[in-house]
Amino acid sequence: MKKNKLLLSLGSLSIFSAIPFVAAKCDNTETKDNNSSKEPGTTDPGTTEKENVKVDLDKLSDKVKEELNKLAKEKVTKEEVVAVLKTEKGLEKLTTEDLTKVEFKDNKLTIEANKDSKLVSGTHVFDAQVQPPKTDSVIDLSCLELNGEVKKVLKAEAKEKPEKTKILGALKKDKNFEKLTESDFEVSFKDSVLTITASSKSTLIKGKLTVNSKTELDNISLTDEIKKKLQEELQKSEFKSDSIVTVLKTQQELKELETKDVEAKKEGNKLSVSAKSDSAKFTGTLSFIFKVMLDKMMTDDVKKELSSEVKENPNTSNVVNALKKVPGLVTLSSNDVKIEFSSGKLVISATEESKLVIGSVSIEKSATLGKINLSTYNFDEKQKKDLLSAIDESNDEESDSRKTSVWFTLKGIFKNGLEESDFEIEVDKDKKSLTIKAAKDSKILDGEIKLNK
Repeated sequence: MKKNKLLLSLGSLSIFSAIPFVAAKCDNTETKDNNSSKEPGTTDPGTTEKENVKVDLDKLSDKVKEELNKLAKEKVTKEEVVAVLKTEKGLEKLTTEDLTKVEFKDNKLTIEANKDSKLVSGTHVFDAQVQPPKTDSVIDLSCLELNGEVKKVLKAEAKEKPEKTKILGALKKDKNFEKLTESDFEVSFKDSVLTITASSKSTLIKGKLTVNSKTELDNISLTDEIKKKLQEELQKSEFKSDSIVTVLKTQQELKELETKDVEAKKEGNKLSVSAKSDSAKFTGTLSFIFKVMLDKMMTDDVKKELSSEVKENPNTSNVVNALKKVPGLVTLSSNDVKIEFSSGKLVISATEESKLVIGSVSIEKSATLGKINLSTYNFDEKQKKDLLSAIDESNDEESDSRKTSVWFTLKGIFKNGLEESDFEIEVDKDKKSLTIKAAKDSKILDGEIKLNK
C-alpha cells in the first residue's frame, strides 16, 4: 500500500515538472511565427542588413538582350530602354535616373548604368550589324549584310592569298560569330572576288559570302561639294565624260578613277556613271539626279502648250502639267516653281527649295505657237459647272443654244479668239454628260474632253 502511494506521488511530480517545458516549447513556436511575419527589409538588433546585388547590364537574360537590340536605331530614348530593362528580374523599379547613357552611334547601341544606381551596373553594347533571320541557329552567309568596319577588313583581304586569321577576326566582331573558328569556313580569291564558303561540317554557318575587291560605285555617297561641281558641269551645253570623271576624282574613294574605267551618260536630269566590265578597280553604277535649267530644257511642244497661259492669272495646274512633259520633270509639283504674268510674258521661276529645277524661263504669246489641248487642260470646278450648264439649254434646228453657251464659257476661259467653228459638242441628257471635241481644221483647239455632272 505504501509502495503504491509512493509511486503515485512520483507520477504526479513528473507530470507537473513537464509543464514548464511544454510552455517553453509553445513560447518558442510563437516567437518563430512572430519573426516570420516581420516586414521585409527589417532586421533584428545585432544583425547586418544584406547588401543589394546590382544587375550587370552585360549579363542580362537573352530575351531582354534581344529586345534591347531591337532598339538599335537613331533617336532611341532612355524611356524605351528602361521599358525593356524593367522586364528583367530585379529591375522592376528601374527609372531613367539609373542610366547615364543611351546612345546609338557608329552603328552601335550603348547603354551605360549610373554609378550611383542601386539596381544596375556596367555597360551593354550592341553592334547593330544587320543579320538575316536565323534558321536553327545557322546563319546563311549569302544573306549577310556587312557593316562598314567588317566590310573594310574583308575588302582589304580581297587579294591573292587572303589571310584566314584576319577574316575570322573581322567576322567575330559580330556577336553571332563569337564561336566561329577557322574550321567553319574556307576562303578563296578569283577574278577580283574574295569568297568565304561555309564548311559542310559547320554548325554555325552555311552558304557563301562574296566581297569584291573593286570599288562599288553603287555605294559611293557624294559630298555636297562634288554634287555642286557636277551640277555646274551638267548645265553646260556640251556633255563631256572627261570633265565628269575629273570632278568625281576629287572624291576620296574615286581618286584612282580614269575615263577608261567608266561610261558616263546624261539622260534627262539623271547622270549615270557605269564601270566597264574590263575595269580592274571599279564595278557597279553611280547615279546622280541633277537640277534642270528651265530655259535650257524647254521643248517647242511644251512652249506651245504654255502659250495659252500667257495671260493675267495663269492657271498653275496647267503650267505644271505642261512642264511635267519635260524629260526629268515628271514628278514636278507647284512647290517647285513660281508662276507669274509680267510685261506680257509668262514667267516661270524655280523656287529655292526645289530639288528638280533651277533658273527661270519666259514664254511669250505667239500666233505661231500651238493649240490648246482639251484633253490635258485643267478646268477648275467653276469652269466645269459653267460648261455643264449648257446641258439644260433648249435646242432646235435653227439655233444650237447649247453650243453657243459652251462657246461663251470657253471664250471667257481662253481669251484667244475662239470661234464656234473651232469645236463640236455632244450632249447626253440621260447620263448628264458633255463632250467637247476640237474641230479637225481648228487652229486653236486640239483633243477632246468629257465632263459629267
